[in-house]
Amino acid sequence: MNILESPTSADAPEAETEHSAFGDWLRAQIEKKGLSIAALAEKTGITYTGIWNIVRGNTVSPRKETRDKLAAVLNELIPPAIEAEIASQAMPLPGLEWVDFTPTDLETVPQVGGVYVFYDITDRPVYVGKSSNNVRVRVKDHQTRFWFKSPLVVRGSFLAVPDPDLCLKIETILIKFLGKHALLNSKGVVRDE
Repeated sequence: MNILESPTSADAPEAETEHSAFGDWLRAQIEKKGLSIAALAEKTGITYTGIWNIVRGNTVSPRKETRDKLAAVLNELIPPAIEAEIASQAMPLPGLEWVDFTPTDLETVPQVGGVYVFYDITDRPVYVGKSSNNVRVRVKDHQTRFWFKSPLVVRGSFLAVPDPDLCLKIETILIKFLGKHALLNSKGVVRDE
């Protein structure tokens, strides 16, 4: 399998890849070591889709724990310049951390409160949600929903917001801002509490 082949469709044509410093570094390390994404997934405990999203450039700012697991299995240090780029991408607001995750891989989902957005295979926002305490618990709950599968939900982004009131306000603003473009936050759709 081509390293950038979609994890959901082996026969689909390869899409143009996005670029992220960590994804490019990871792709180079996988190729240098002669590994496959499947082998790396087995060794790290990170799902195939989670690693594929990083390599493909869909996940630009993976959590530190995810980066550390990958680097440890590859027996490589992540270059400081790449860590600096990830930090600059993850901190658009002082005091609030923005990270990407793979919704089907709970190990990549943060365990703190905040606002999250699910995106589909075309990078269109699908759902905006919040959790005042632990977004991993909320994402785990979503995994039981009929709509929670690829290609409808492929990646997620998360903004850590420690204040529950601010968390609710940001979620409300995002839903209003995205309007009809967030597929599952439409008027009349039952929202999770």
